[in-house]
Amino acid sequence: MNIVPKPYLIEPSEGSFAFRADMKVRTSLPVIADMFGGAAETSPIIFRKADTEWDYVLKITPSGVEATASDDEGLFHAAVTLRQLTGGKKEADIPACTVFDKPRYAYRAGMLDVCRHFYGVDVVKKLIDTMAMYKFNFLHFHVSDDQGFRLRIDALPKLHRVGSVRKSTCGDGKPHGGYYTKAQIKEIVDYAAERYIQILPEIDIPGHTRAVIAAYPELSCSGKPTDVATWFGIHSKVLCAGKEKVYEALDVIFAEMAEMFPCKYFHLGGDEVAKLEWAKCPDCAETVRQEGLKDLEQLQGYFTNRAIKLLEKYGKTPILWNEALNSEMLDPSAAIQYWTTDKASAERVAKAVCEEGRKVVMSRCNPYYLDYPCGMHSLKAMYMLEPEEELGSAGRDGIMGVECPLWTEHISEEKDLFEHFYPRAIAVAETGWSAPGKDYADFEARLKEVLFPLDEKGVAHMPVEKCNPGKLKGALQASAFGMKAQRRCDVTSARNWRSTRLRYPQKTK
Repeated sequence: MNIVPKPYLIEPSEGSFAFRADMKVRTSLPVIADMFGGAAETSPIIFRKADTEWDYVLKITPSGVEATASDDEGLFHAAVTLRQLTGGKKEADIPACTVFDKPRYAYRAGMLDVCRHFYGVDVVKKLIDTMAMYKFNFLHFHVSDDQGFRLRIDALPKLHRVGSVRKSTCGDGKPHGGYYTKAQIKEIVDYAAERYIQILPEIDIPGHTRAVIAAYPELSCSGKPTDVATWFGIHSKVLCAGKEKVYEALDVIFAEMAEMFPCKYFHLGGDEVAKLEWAKCPDCAETVRQEGLKDLEQLQGYFTNRAIKLLEKYGKTPILWNEALNSEMLDPSAAIQYWTTDKASAERVAKAVCEEGRKVVMSRCNPYYLDYPCGMHSLKAMYMLEPEEELGSAGRDGIMGVECPLWTEHISEEKDLFEHFYPRAIAVAETGWSAPGKDYADFEARLKEVLFPLDEKGVAHMPVEKCNPGKLKGALQASAFGMKAQRRCDVTSARNWRSTRLRYPQKTK
């Protein structure tokens, strides 16, 4: 049967159910009614709550369809499955069967970077709509970076007035801006909740904060004015780890964001922190001395742990990119998002999971990053990656789930955004939902038949046939991507990246 993600168990039976265009459904949930043309008091298609160990049970007989689940979310997932079985057709004969289904992981996410290029509410809602059709349940919302701060924070108004606008993008001479009001965030959050998706916000700290510093220079080590970054890469302007006003500002931001985003998780970033200014900063030096820290990695650990303590007031569970483990002093409450591919990072993450009991989101950049072309991160590669192989059997229980991030340094148009996201993200959705065991040929055959929700929403997507280019096309795509990335990268990025590995000087003034 053409169902994606693949259900846990399907028990076939005899006959089929004749689904017809004039059929409505019996349900109390408007979002399900909308999927099937409305609700009715009497119908052969019934959605009802009942205690079950499964996420949902979908029973299809020649006389009717009955979906049962313990909660509304399970009923919604049953509706998604039934909708796929219709093939998007107004009339269809659905084979009789009983579907028993439940997710493999509790966390199944996509990520949208709205900092490098801003996307309006309608685009975000369209992404949420389509993600829900493949049983994603989190949208990681990357709302702060060097190139833009995308939220209105009332107590710090320069964040949106100054931090949301850059003068140009990689020398194009065109101003680029945009931010979400609190009313717009509520609209997004509520819309997602109706489709059983949580919006997980990320404010990336202490690095990737040039837009914040452009708004409030006093939050940097030097206090000198700067502008919102117009080029990509790793920038040396980072939040000062030694100034109390930085932590006061973060508390203000967290307080307002906690009201905007009810999600229990809150992403604090922590990746690619250039430490050039920290190495010269007297305030950072004094903090190192007072706290008995041995190097700049531990200074980042100190910074991160203070931010985590601030978050605790708002009942949030922090998630950080895996570089946050480098200090070897990360607060035990923090979960880790694993994205790097080097051996040392993999070992560090495995240790954190197996020995510290830390939870981890698997989003290894190769192949889960969607901004890379298919020639580098193919549909098949995304599908075949098995998260548990990264951590070994001992770390299996520490995996929260999977996530496919879409960074937008090189993606400025809605069509391009969705073509990068679909259909490759659906491969990650199946890994996050379905029981272990990979059969790519089977997945591809099912996938081709369940792309109609994208077409119904007017969402562009890459043809499946183009998602696994041969060696020559793949090499050409990789070369073009590499050259484009190099042209759009700040020339100091390599030096700044190396600076992340600086140890604190033995002598400081």
